[in-house]
Amino acid sequence: MGRATALRLAGGGAHPVASDLDPDAAGCTAELVERAGGTATPIGLDVTDSAAVAAAMRSVADQYGDRFDGLVNNAGTDRGAGITEITDEHWQSVIAVNQSAPLYTAREFVRLMSDRATDDSQPADIVNVISISAITVGTEAAAYNSSKAALAMLTRIMQREAHEYCWPVRVHGLMPSAMNTPMMEQWQLSDEVMMDPDTVASAIEFMLCLPADSFIQNLVVNSRREPGWPR
Repeated sequence: MGRATALRLAGGGAHPVASDLDPDAAGCTAELVERAGGTATPIGLDVTDSAAVAAAMRSVADQYGDRFDGLVNNAGTDRGAGITEITDEHWQSVIAVNQSAPLYTAREFVRLMSDRATDDSQPADIVNVISISAITVGTEAAAYNSSKAALAMLTRIMQREAHEYCWPVRVHGLMPSAMNTPMMEQWQLSDEVMMDPDTVASAIEFMLCLPADSFIQNLVVNSRREPGWPR
């Protein structure tokens, strides 16, 4: 998902900073962007480490200045297990990536954007990639669905605070259904019913390019080929 987004945004002229827990994976994303004719900067980052997040965000802000104007929270993890099988480590690891990390990144991003904002500056953007799982129910999905439901509420609270506290930042919410990514391999869904990650990346690009006086409160993107929709 992140790689597709980096490729899509770079194709439109942006310079994405691609972060990944695995620095080699981030480097691969940057290499693919460059092969496609764009530019990107790779960084290794554990988004569940709030201090590391703050340091990385400040480094990017120092390096790119006003060009640093968008944050896409798309890191996610999913490990299926029934209620009676979930271990403490399983639960905490999913919550850390899917729920806590978007708070850490958004918190630092808003602080940085507020420090540099002027009366005539254009708003920066946060896109929280939630999931349709925030509003659906499934077995062996307690950790994932709960974390995404929490992120959906966190996104709404961010949007309210952005309005009431006059943040120089817009906050968009995006709920895609199943995408053809490595995370979905455990569920053994057919490739034919899952969306191409670029479809969701195009929605992210749309959000980032909206006129300054608008934002997307919550956009649900479904595959027409997945059975059982709408739920």
